[in-house]
Amino acid sequence: MAHQSQLPEEICMEILERLSVKSLIRFKTVCKSWRSLISTPDFIDRHYDRCAANSNKLGIVVVYANPENLWFPGPDREIYFKTINLSPTSLGEATYVTSQVVTRCEKAKPLGWCRGLLLLGVDCIDFKLLLSNPSTRESKEIPDPPYRRLEYNYISASTLGYDFNIKSHKIVLIYKLGKFEYCIWVYTLKTNSWTCVDLDTDHKYAYYDILPITVANGAPHWVIRHGDVYSNKHGEVYFKGGSTHNAIEYFDFAVNNFKVVPQPGDYDKREFGFNPQLYDTEGSLCIVYRRECGCDLEIWVMETYGVKESWLKWMSFENEYVPFPLCFAKNNINVSLFVARGRGEEGCAIYIGKEKEIELKSLGFDEVSFDGRRRTGLFEFDRCLKKRAFAFDESLICLENDEGGEGNIRRKLNWWELEPGEKSISYFD
Repeated sequence: MAHQSQLPEEICMEILERLSVKSLIRFKTVCKSWRSLISTPDFIDRHYDRCAANSNKLGIVVVYANPENLWFPGPDREIYFKTINLSPTSLGEATYVTSQVVTRCEKAKPLGWCRGLLLLGVDCIDFKLLLSNPSTRESKEIPDPPYRRLEYNYISASTLGYDFNIKSHKIVLIYKLGKFEYCIWVYTLKTNSWTCVDLDTDHKYAYYDILPITVANGAPHWVIRHGDVYSNKHGEVYFKGGSTHNAIEYFDFAVNNFKVVPQPGDYDKREFGFNPQLYDTEGSLCIVYRRECGCDLEIWVMETYGVKESWLKWMSFENEYVPFPLCFAKNNINVSLFVARGRGEEGCAIYIGKEKEIELKSLGFDEVSFDGRRRTGLFEFDRCLKKRAFAFDESLICLENDEGGEGNIRRKLNWWELEPGEKSISYFD
């Protein structure tokens, strides 16, 4: 061990950053110098960037419940995180990354994924926002913003981003006050604090699509519908007919405000049967336009971020039914399109380009919980399906705040990790 401690730090870092998060957690116990090195923000960033450059996995959020209570909210639901390996040698192989992110919740929904962290909205006795790192199995309850008690059904457009200026994850909480009325708060993980955002009229009264995406620059993006508004005699706000238009906008953490990203050609003036959907493909912003009939679909990629002329029509499907895209992930050779199967069938498939490579018959799984009960997994097929599947990259990011206090951080062990007689903990007792 003396020889290992004499290695130059740069060489140690080069070796260690190639290892998995699971191995690095074990190696923290080898010696103090390794523990210190592995815990530095610089090493964590370098390790994540290397993982992201070689990403070949999809993360999937699955709800578990008793089979007889699968389709009804109940206090015994569990949220599991699984992966699908997209490497050419094991395409379609389902493997665990972690499990039981939360326990005994009535309802839970993924809100965003960014640089190794998953943001969940969890409805238990009280509604909570929960940040989770599936790689380290740590989770942190996020405190409510000042003067605002959160409710489960009013935060669906919220998501997670990353501010590279201060090297911290941030939550953009978009809270629905009325039909087209919102207020916005920003939570900073590094300081464990909330900031209220002053909104102009165009953003206070708008429609924020509930399927935002966060790209490699850390900025969350939405398709936002703007228009002229009016109030009825009850004070409810509505858009005037024929006045609306869609815009791609991102939240700029430097100024705590929204900025517009240009769309391809004149697409910002066109009408589509479905709202345009945003995606991240290898760090680049991607948008999908789809006609009413579902038979025409165009996928565009912005090659140079923010430059209108750099939009490239990547793929198009015409005069044929196209499965609904969920997310994109790289398999070391090509970018894979993970889609929901078409025309009323509940299932998923992986495409390489426009060619279907493998069909996943089901993303529901039967498991035996840590308490010995049989559980059935549910991968619900609804409009928010896109938020439950994403390209997965491992991260060592710690959920401690800037002062080093852990707050309400828990690390949950899976049942197979427990020592004899040890019980698994619940995040919400």
